[in-house]
Amino acid sequence: MVGIIAASPLALFAVYSLWLRPLDPVIAAQILVALGFYNALAAVIAVFASSRIEILRQQVDEARRLGQHVLKERLGAGGMGEVYRAEHVLLRRPCALKVIRPERAGDPKNLRRFEREVQVTATLTYPNTIQIYDYGHAEDGTFYYVMVYLPGLTLEELVKREGPLPAARVIHFLRQVCGALKEAHGRGLIHRDIKPGNVMVCERGGVPDVTKLLDFGWSCLRERPRR
Repeated sequence: MVGIIAASPLALFAVYSLWLRPLDPVIAAQILVALGFYNALAAVIAVFASSRIEILRQQVDEARRLGQHVLKERLGAGGMGEVYRAEHVLLRRPCALKVIRPERAGDPKNLRRFEREVQVTATLTYPNTIQIYDYGHAEDGTFYYVMVYLPGLTLEELVKREGPLPAARVIHFLRQVCGALKEAHGRGLIHRDIKPGNVMVCERGGVPDVTKLLDFGWSCLRERPRR
């Protein structure tokens, strides 16, 4: 495309100078050489600049990529990490990705413990538990895990917006949360940060008021008694 654009003025000048208003051949040749030189120089600069821009774009994408996911925007931050809206490179599936920096985890044992808890959380299948797609480590030691992206409001945001909720609706939410906790407790996973801000209210499959229990990051694994 750059070559075609660069050659177009030369072709137009040749038609104009040779057929429409003929010029002296020597003068016409000099003008064509000058036009060709500057157009070729402009084409080389354009190609080089576009290639550098593409390389920089790829480097930015790599810097914002963790595993098979590209970070899009930051959704929030907590004591141990940050949550981003991300997208799977191949599936183009939106997701929420939580990043935990080694320096924010404190003792490396905390990071290993957190990884074990994420592994257990990933085995939970109750419909009202947050679904974990993937987890891993970046080259710099950053730990991350990937969850389903849930557009909606937390229970805390819902109450702030609508005020006190009807008792029947509250009971509906509590039953869902208790079901999620029951399965987690059966696996030895205890959620230590139950609060309205960690309960998402969303629509799933056309069904409204579906709750999802979030943030098992402050949970702990309970040792099961030996028999």
